[in-house]
Amino acid sequence: MYTFKQAEQSLLYQVIAGSKAYGLDLPTSDTDIRGIYLQPNQYRLGLGYKEQVNDTKNDVVYYELNRFMDLLVKNNPNIIENLFVPKDKILHFDERILPLYNNRHRFLTKRLKYTFGGYSISQIKKARGLNKKIVNPVPKRKKTPLDFCHIFDGDTGYTMKARQWLRKNNINQDRCGLSELPNGVQLYKLFVCGNYRGIVKRGSDELRHSEVSKGAKPRGFLTYNKDGYSSYCKDYKEYWEWVGKRNPQRYTDNTSHNQGYDGKNMMHCLRMLDMAIEVAITGEVNLVRPDREWLLSVRKGLVSYDEIMELIEDKRAKMDEAFDKSQLPNEVDQDLVHKILLEIRKS
Repeated sequence: MYTFKQAEQSLLYQVIAGSKAYGLDLPTSDTDIRGIYLQPNQYRLGLGYKEQVNDTKNDVVYYELNRFMDLLVKNNPNIIENLFVPKDKILHFDERILPLYNNRHRFLTKRLKYTFGGYSISQIKKARGLNKKIVNPVPKRKKTPLDFCHIFDGDTGYTMKARQWLRKNNINQDRCGLSELPNGVQLYKLFVCGNYRGIVKRGSDELRHSEVSKGAKPRGFLTYNKDGYSSYCKDYKEYWEWVGKRNPQRYTDNTSHNQGYDGKNMMHCLRMLDMAIEVAITGEVNLVRPDREWLLSVRKGLVSYDEIMELIEDKRAKMDEAFDKSQLPNEVDQDLVHKILLEIRKS
């Protein structure tokens, strides 16, 4: 198996990427490292080809030459940016990479409208997703199917939440029994104070059915919102997985400014739109942003959500117009890609 250490010893190119390459890093920012390695032919032609490796924290990611070229042809934003970092952010440069590096501008195509633009839209979705999680946190105590049940009381003619009904009548759910109504969808007869199995077993996601003696009179009727419970379970799992993976400092920063968005995602959304417009007009990729201070103010939550949304819509319209008029090619020249790969591997 080809290892991370072997890839690091076969590097052709290594750079500092991410916020530190854009000049948008904070004192707490991690250092992201990206690179290209050349895997020996015995691995490529036999077993053990590894197209990508990373360290345990995923801060360092290296791509095998062919994998890097494949992503480059597709105009992957992060891959494109690796070739245009400022010279002082290049950590290692093997001369064998020159055929690619010297032709990096020829990989810029009109696809960037969809890759850069698509990335910016994904950042908006992430920002909105965080807003939803901040405003609507999910309690740690997980609900059960019983929380999605309602009981119609035959004596009073009223319907109320199952737990509320059980408390009001001082009845333990373990002493209740359910019998499904014919032609009813999640609709049950409710029997109480007998040798029944209960409404729901502890830790179970399903209601329980009980054997009911012939002639027994139901105390009421129970309805179960099964779809509602399934949707809740999905949201619960997603929320608490997010809690486990979130960056504590970043979460604190985002909640402290009370704007209801992820400042880092919004900042990168605006950055990517500006870069896409510039590439379409000038054919250049400028990673270091001239409006650094303003972008950092977005990251800190000093700009309102509505103002940012208005800016994004305006920039997307400008991007569409810029690419309509752009002189960039529609696709990368495949002969060029083939020539570069052969030249590097032969060298």
